[in-house]
Amino acid sequence: MPATLQAFIAIFLLGALLRSSGLLRKLHAERLASVVFSISLPATILVSLDRMVFAPTAWKLPLAACLVTLSMLLCSWPVTRLLHLSRATRGGFLLGTGCINSVYFAYPVVLATLGDKGLAQAILFDLGQTTLTLTVIYALAVWHSAKSATTRSAMLRFVSSPPLWALCLSLLLTLFGLHLPGWLRETLIPIHLTTTPLASLVLGLSISFSAVRRTWPLALLGVGMRMLGGLLLGFAVAYGLDLAGMERAIVILIAAMPSAVTAVIFATDTGLDEDLVTSIVALSICVGVALLPWLPQLVFLLAG
Repeated sequence: MPATLQAFIAIFLLGALLRSSGLLRKLHAERLASVVFSISLPATILVSLDRMVFAPTAWKLPLAACLVTLSMLLCSWPVTRLLHLSRATRGGFLLGTGCINSVYFAYPVVLATLGDKGLAQAILFDLGQTTLTLTVIYALAVWHSAKSATTRSAMLRFVSSPPLWALCLSLLLTLFGLHLPGWLRETLIPIHLTTTPLASLVLGLSISFSAVRRTWPLALLGVGMRMLGGLLLGFAVAYGLDLAGMERAIVILIAAMPSAVTAVIFATDTGLDEDLVTSIVALSICVGVALLPWLPQLVFLLAG
């Protein structure tokens, strides 16, 4: 296993220990996630996409993300109806299964196994996934909520997203054949290098064992749909779009990633079943960490 993934696991376990000991709490995880989302992740996007040459089929990656996410929501919806879940719990289940943990889990894995080129492909996939997360999935959360919220607030969240602005700037520079100034790139690289360790710490701090104990049966079902179901959807979409090599590996790998911490933020914001969402996120992260030693081999196999 690459040293970067070993460091990822070590920092994750440190975060989980700090959370379980009570030294750090959910509030600290949310604040640190905000730093990653607003500062280090945009730097990673700008550095990774700078001077990157994309294949003619690059447009298929955001399309694949949209197909995977929408298919997952369509599969999860009848399950929630069949189980006769309450409105808040139904919304939480959709959040937990629909949100893919690309930023805090997939990016470090891809960077450690496929390098900057692979990370650039992952970011393109995330373009489609993030767009749906901040629009369709957030709208579903609002619709299931007892709180009052507006379409305007969802759109403001979307258009004010720093990673979105960084992605748009990178794509604009690529379109015109331009690059980041040397001084700016050198300034951003140290910030970019903090993304993986901070992301792994956020994951560890997001673990809530008390919430897991209360909701584990339904949470396990959510984890199975998010990861195993996502893996199957990733294969179907990758082969449906005739993807090969690194692009195929990226789609299948990210489709099977754990649930995103974003789901917890949305659940808190809209008053859904936060305990269920937290449990799905926590359990899926634990499964993902347990599988980390085998992920590099799987990535190389899929890319071959």
